[in-house]
Amino acid sequence: MRIRFHSYFYPPCVGGGEVILQHQAEALAARGHEVHVHTTTFSNLNLGHAVASGSTFEHGVHVHRRASRVVPFHNPLEADAWTSAVWGDAWRAADLLVCVGYPSFHLDALSLRARATGTPLVVQNYVTADFLREILAGTGGLNKQVRAAYWRRWVRPRLALAAAVVADSPAAGAALRSELGLNNVHVHVGMAVDPTEFAAIGPDDIAAVRARLGLGDDRVLLAPSRFSHQKGADLLVEAAAPLLTAGGALASGWRVVIPGAVNEPAFAERVRARSKSLGFWGGGGARPLRNASPGRRDVTSDRVVFAPDAGLPRRELLALFKAADVVVLPSRGETVGGVVFEGMHA
Repeated sequence: MRIRFHSYFYPPCVGGGEVILQHQAEALAARGHEVHVHTTTFSNLNLGHAVASGSTFEHGVHVHRRASRVVPFHNPLEADAWTSAVWGDAWRAADLLVCVGYPSFHLDALSLRARATGTPLVVQNYVTADFLREILAGTGGLNKQVRAAYWRRWVRPRLALAAAVVADSPAAGAALRSELGLNNVHVHVGMAVDPTEFAAIGPDDIAAVRARLGLGDDRVLLAPSRFSHQKGADLLVEAAAPLLTAGGALASGWRVVIPGAVNEPAFAERVRARSKSLGFWGGGGARPLRNASPGRRDVTSDRVVFAPDAGLPRRELLALFKAADVVVLPSRGETVGGVVFEGMHA
């Protein structure tokens, strides 16, 4: 089959959905399918970093990265970037179309294609039940009201055109059925772990990431999620404070490592400031990391380590998983949470 995935993001952008998409694409290619991924050039979910546009062949997958323009205002229609190539790519020859995440221009274009040609369309959903209900409630101002109306009157009919809308938790699936009235919802927990990724990580990889982050031989409490309010790094800082300060259970021989990409800069600054005010970051021991790039906030301290704003590369993150003594996911909301499965496997 010729399968075309359409997604705003794909590695090197680091995130749970992006990793799962890569696993899917490469596994389908390994089974003999012709797999294409159509995506943007963004390498960070905050649209602040980008790689070169063009088409490449990566691990058996045809990856087409298209230049995009960031929409310069808060858009209640949730289309944060404009990618003109989406409309042409939607009509390329395919036996199966897959829209990853929604709403997006991808969903608009692919639903039109599916209706016109009958090509099967699958929509992969990463929206939690609580977040969906919050969206549809429309409370909190005009933008929220417009957003709720947009979902009900525009997004829902396009989801209904799909052969299947795939939810990655029973709760998310139930919400899509009850809140949007969809009858094409299927639940599949797609947060699989690729054992070969972890098997490829050896002692040298672990030693290298320990050296880069200045961890020495200390034990590691790892929070690998990206920096956004949903992911709850601030909750971790508050919870860890009494353990990390003098006399606490983790005050000696432990580090808290928060290595995720910064998706919400203002939130990340608040977390850093709170860490400093609590006295276990930025006081006395803060120093630039060796080989740090100019302009990057690669800073470690005696107790807390923040990685580069762009996040650690996937291989270094996997090495941290294997180095960690505790993996914590302090999120305010998840459908499943791939970090849990990766932590268990590591």
